[in-house]
Amino acid sequence: MNEGKRIMANTFYTVEQKKLQGTYREAVREHIAPLVKQIDQTDRIPPELVKKLVEAPFSLTALSVPKKFGGLEMDKVSVCVIAEEIGYGCPALIPFLEIAQLYTHVIVLGGTERQQERFLTRIARGDIGCYALTDEGPGSDPASMKSTAALDGDSFVVNGMKRLITFADMSDLFAIFANEDLAKGAKGISAFIVEKGTPGLELTKHCECMGLKGHRAYNLAFTDMRIPAENRIGKTGDGLRLALKVLSKTRISLAFGYVGLARAAFEAAAAFAQKREIAGKVLADKQNIQFNLAELATRIDAARLLAYRAAVLSGQTYEHRKETSMAKYFAGDTLIAAVDLANRIHGGFGGDTDYPVERYLRDAYTWIAAQGTNDVQKLIISREILNP
Repeated sequence: MNEGKRIMANTFYTVEQKKLQGTYREAVREHIAPLVKQIDQTDRIPPELVKKLVEAPFSLTALSVPKKFGGLEMDKVSVCVIAEEIGYGCPALIPFLEIAQLYTHVIVLGGTERQQERFLTRIARGDIGCYALTDEGPGSDPASMKSTAALDGDSFVVNGMKRLITFADMSDLFAIFANEDLAKGAKGISAFIVEKGTPGLELTKHCECMGLKGHRAYNLAFTDMRIPAENRIGKTGDGLRLALKVLSKTRISLAFGYVGLARAAFEAAAAFAQKREIAGKVLADKQNIQFNLAELATRIDAARLLAYRAAVLSGQTYEHRKETSMAKYFAGDTLIAAVDLANRIHGGFGGDTDYPVERYLRDAYTWIAAQGTNDVQKLIISREILNP
């Protein structure tokens, strides 16, 4: 398949970024593609693959860790190039990149030099973490979280519940958020780092999802969990601001992941349309199919460009919350359109597990709400354009 012909050639990438794209594309083809069906069927990522993902050539936990702490310190566009290739090959593995971006940026953006030295060196070596922002009740309204953290001597005592926390079962470090003073609302929320095995930290439920099999999300309970006071990131009340600042960066690479899966669905649909014959003609000869594929190819290119704009802004000093949410929303909307069209073109074959498009559909609908639903992105965009 001529990918340069089917989907636009990325002439706006640097020579180094194009080389990086080729390296990861080949690594995905060699190490990930042969295991995709197994991961989907067993809902588990083989331990040997987990090991590969945190080592070269993937090194997914180290991408955004500063070099002085042993990381790769990649620019945002380069991270996004990688996200698209992994999204194309197996979106269930994107959390290794995405969740690493989340908890790494909490420490990079909010941590002291000592905290960065202490935790980022571990992340660069391959320690896995998770990002526990979403409370059991408020969900997409983190400002209303009820998880609490009470200072007691030289430690905080944390109580509360979190939901849909990806990779909590294999995490060495947990970036969590809790309110030090409920009376202050959002201004009382703080961020903390919790280590695996801390008494009072419990995984209460494995959340069975219809798609993204292998990514394994859990609900968490904190019961009188003691955290050293030195593990608070930033000051009292810095947590929500930090969480939103982190999301404004990580939603960009997530958008690129959506583009990757949309690209996979598009290519499957186009290939099937060129082979499937009905009444003596292949589907691709029908103008309706042609126009639908043309529209989808255009949307995928547009989604990538929106995400690229946000990635470039992220590497500069410009505020880019609106541009990030535009990219995330449009890429997510495009992804749903892509998996829907791919399944419609496949007709009855769409539900056959011998074809990948049924998995693409399950993965897309499971993934689309990550880091804020499309409606949450629209809310952010509207606030930015109406209250500049």
